[in-house]
Amino acid sequence: MNRFDAMAATWDDKPARIDRARRVADAIAERIPVRTSWSVVDLGSGTGLLSRMLADKVGHIVLVDTSEGMTAQASARIAADGLDMTAVCLDITEETPPGGPFDLAVSLLTLHHVPDVHDFLEEVCALLAPGGWVAIADLSSEDGTFHDDPTEDVQHHGFDPAHLAHVASSAGLVEVKVEEILHLEKLREGGPRSYGLLLLTGRAPVTVTAT
Repeated sequence: MNRFDAMAATWDDKPARIDRARRVADAIAERIPVRTSWSVVDLGSGTGLLSRMLADKVGHIVLVDTSEGMTAQASARIAADGLDMTAVCLDITEETPPGGPFDLAVSLLTLHHVPDVHDFLEEVCALLAPGGWVAIADLSSEDGTFHDDPTEDVQHHGFDPAHLAHVASSAGLVEVKVEEILHLEKLREGGPRSYGLLLLTGRAPVTVTAT
């Protein structure tokens, strides 16, 4: 059982998560010329919070998560709200999501759970149409105190912006930028703590065929 399955039913109950998704969606729309005709894939989508915040700015969105519980919650919300989305439970390192190639791939706080970031970004790049965009939000380097549950499967305690940009470029993305877009506040021993949230943007290369 995926550990996120048990958290799915109450995942959207925290206002801070909803606000975070809204602010990340706004940051993406400010940096990428999204269109209502675009097809989008949301990787590590959870219940679909980020996608719901982007829904009025893009076309069909495919929500992808490895948690059956999260996927079920996302599907229920899609049906209830009549959203132009599809939710599927799969691992993109093993299966290809339906509906590609995509004009945009997005992700929020998924990358630090991924063991091999380079290979993951190569897989993401392969999902995109030529010139398609990627927008991945994740933590800036932190001291390991961000997560409330010490048993959570965390592969990286955030990322150094320059290193993440280098990895993204080596994975095949072009026009890569990594910038801090906001701070996440959490109450920790000793008082409130602030954690930076990065946004990685880039594009799949456009292949020019000689005539």
